[in-house]
Amino acid sequence: MPSIRSRLLACGGVAAVVVVSSLTVGSPSQAVGGEPVADKSYAFTAKLAIGDTFRSCTGTLINAQWILTASSCFTDNPATGFTVAAGKPKWKTTATIGRMQVDTTTGQVREIIELVSRTDRDLVLAKLASPVTGIAPLRVGTTAPTQGETVTGAGWGRTKDTWVPDTLHAGSFTVNQVGASQLTLDGTPVCKGDTGAPVFREKDGLLELAAVATASWQGGCLGSSETRTSAVATRVDDLATWVKQSTATTLTPWRLQMVTTTTDKNLFHAIRDSNWDWSAFGNVEQVAGGIGDVELAADSAISGTNHVLALGKDGAVYQATRNSNGTWVAFRPLTSELGPLAGIKKISVSSVGSELQLAAVTDSRVYHATRDTSGKWSKWGDLFASLGALPSPTQITIARVGDAAHVGVVLADGRAFHTIRNADRTWDKWGEITKVSGAPAKVGNMAFAGTGDDLQAVLIEPTGGIKHVARLSSGTWGAFGDLGAAVLGTGPVASVAATAVDGEFHTVIIRGGVIKHTMRHKSGTWEPADTPPGAPANPAVLAVTGSWN
Repeated sequence: MPSIRSRLLACGGVAAVVVVSSLTVGSPSQAVGGEPVADKSYAFTAKLAIGDTFRSCTGTLINAQWILTASSCFTDNPATGFTVAAGKPKWKTTATIGRMQVDTTTGQVREIIELVSRTDRDLVLAKLASPVTGIAPLRVGTTAPTQGETVTGAGWGRTKDTWVPDTLHAGSFTVNQVGASQLTLDGTPVCKGDTGAPVFREKDGLLELAAVATASWQGGCLGSSETRTSAVATRVDDLATWVKQSTATTLTPWRLQMVTTTTDKNLFHAIRDSNWDWSAFGNVEQVAGGIGDVELAADSAISGTNHVLALGKDGAVYQATRNSNGTWVAFRPLTSELGPLAGIKKISVSSVGSELQLAAVTDSRVYHATRDTSGKWSKWGDLFASLGALPSPTQITIARVGDAAHVGVVLADGRAFHTIRNADRTWDKWGEITKVSGAPAKVGNMAFAGTGDDLQAVLIEPTGGIKHVARLSSGTWGAFGDLGAAVLGTGPVASVAATAVDGEFHTVIIRGGVIKHTMRHKSGTWEPADTPPGAPANPAVLAVTGSWN
């Protein structure tokens, strides 16, 4: 085994600590003390091979295409400091993400092609050659841990009894001291190979990255006579702005825009960018004017402008717009344009070309209206008058598919129906989705979105089960797939919404008072569910749309 180079560092209350990244290894992996990770709970942990066998470190997948780790991993000699040049790494570096054991082929391997380093602390962002899919990133937290708090670390470094472990290990630490840019920790040994390892905590039921392992006494590590186990980790909770700005180079113009009402009748808005990072939720009425209690809302976009339709307590539909530069145009009532319509229970809106199409359900009828390119709304039209009545409609969804609008209606008895408004403005007859082979017997709610010329539908069963199905451009319905426990969990669903973003299908639900989101890639694979951080308490009704800035 080649010799291991180390350096001493004075930091906080620790007189001398060994930098855990300063090592030369003769095998592709090393790994934190603690216990082996048997499942994929910490799949966001990356094993970094720098120069093949030159150096090994650990990192964290923080969004679709970026790893956060220690900059000292990439320096010629960590003993001389942690400054590293921006740009391509000096040595070819690969990151293996989502692989719990090195002797398997699970997870994904990406080359690191760019470094963006801090100059004030041992920290670097590493860009992957292509985005990672199927692995939920660990989001960067925004508040510091407190003294005495318990945090968790996961890494590929040496353990107490294994020089080159073949399994990711994780353990608990106690925060002994919180400095301006560092934490001092004690607990599970932090060993050579753990440099850059995530130090994370649970907040509001979600895991978040608090710091990155930097240095350790090496107590409890194989081959070390040291007994002290104190470690130093570089804080990241105060660097959210730097992370977002530095990783913006990989963003596409496309965004997922979400609005959600809450049980106290407020309306909030958030954005998920193509790096999979969520913005903070903002109160829409604070920037677009108040309309009193907001019962529910719908959202769609045309040419980068988001159109938010909200139902007020007064029963009127209001419209506000969010421009591509982030400014808002205030809510205005649409009653004089649409005409009066009593007893609206649900609304849904979609863009079809440069036209907005709005659908609504009352106690007994389904209505439809359009907004043309000049911004003028048509009057409400009664779909039952032209297509035939359906008894007791309760839910409505509308989505663009190709150059047509597809409308879905759920009835109180659990049946679900579908129709199409064609490009020539003619309507197809009602078709019953619940009669399609393999469909659930009863549906409580439903959401549509279009990917190209195919309709994607998510159906919520009264028991909380979630089914997905695609209706191909040929008019043929595909097989119903289960999105329940495997992707979005179990339990009653309070609301569901769907949209397409750059050809990929997004589904969002509220379950147990928590917003959950997943996306279906063009390949047909689904992402693990994620939860927007900082979502408002008690969300009630969701709406999402694909947009761009």
